[in-house]
Amino acid sequence: MKKYGFVASGGGYRSFYTEGALVWLRQNGISVSHIASTSSGNNITLDYLLWDHEKEELPPVLTQTLRLSVGDIFHVFKNFLGLRPSLIPNGSHMFTVDKGTCRKSLTLDEPARRETLIRSLESVQWDIFTTNLTKREARSFRINQILSEINTETLDRFMDVFLAGITTIPYFKAIEIGGDYYMEGGYMDNTPLRTMFEDPEVDEIIAVDFTDYDYHTELKKLYATQVFTLPLNSIDMLLLVSDIQLSLPNIKIFDQANRINRLLEEVGKTSIELDGKTYYRKPIHVLSPKNLESMTIALKDSTIQRKYFELGKDDMAELRNTRLK
Repeated sequence: MKKYGFVASGGGYRSFYTEGALVWLRQNGISVSHIASTSSGNNITLDYLLWDHEKEELPPVLTQTLRLSVGDIFHVFKNFLGLRPSLIPNGSHMFTVDKGTCRKSLTLDEPARRETLIRSLESVQWDIFTTNLTKREARSFRINQILSEINTETLDRFMDVFLAGITTIPYFKAIEIGGDYYMEGGYMDNTPLRTMFEDPEVDEIIAVDFTDYDYHTELKKLYATQVFTLPLNSIDMLLLVSDIQLSLPNIKIFDQANRINRLLEEVGKTSIELDGKTYYRKPIHVLSPKNLESMTIALKDSTIQRKYFELGKDDMAELRNTRLK
């Protein structure tokens, strides 16, 4: 049976689409042996790994989120990211994150969930990608090593890495780990494929790409906004520009990965060694939904999480039927 690597890209609320794809794979008995994630992809991956699929229909935080109405938007933020907006925002960032509150929101305080996570990590390798702002380089953290056992110390270390992986400035403070500042990995690689190519146990890669979005229309709409609405218009523009900065590099990343695959195929090799590491040729299957919105979507439509989730399941089923033979 083939083993698949799965790349959970960042994408705000669009990541409910990613969770739909992962849930479909598990419900249909398809093995995912390696997951690489960043930004909101970290939340979805953790929820997936905390899921006792033999007893529960859906992962725990997803189950809570899909029950919510538009009046529960505050709780959507709490369940999805473990965030707390300050009553009086700090001058440098909009949100603060309390590690204890976040850990509880993610259900990591529940002994049964911790046991499920340990069992999941016995069969799934999980890498969280971050950006080391101090050293200006990407860094991946192997969660299986950090959580080889779960106790107060290892959970604290995990929460630092997890929060670093979702930290987008200026919305949040950068996280300090070992004296360096860290932010989410999307600033350098929003679709972290590299460790997949290093893993000889992965046969093929499934990756989620959110770059198929009509940025032209969104920019035109914002540019046409009346001058007297500049403050609100500027917030919308900041959200859109952040999304462009994090998402558009995906195009180059996929192009480079496919080029390496083709190069190895042309020279008749299945792997190549570079700087002491071996990289393997692997087919990449990309899920690329069209025009999914990102950050503030739940304020407009309280049902969008479920719609994205169902779309992810449907697209994964279609990919399985057409390409994953």
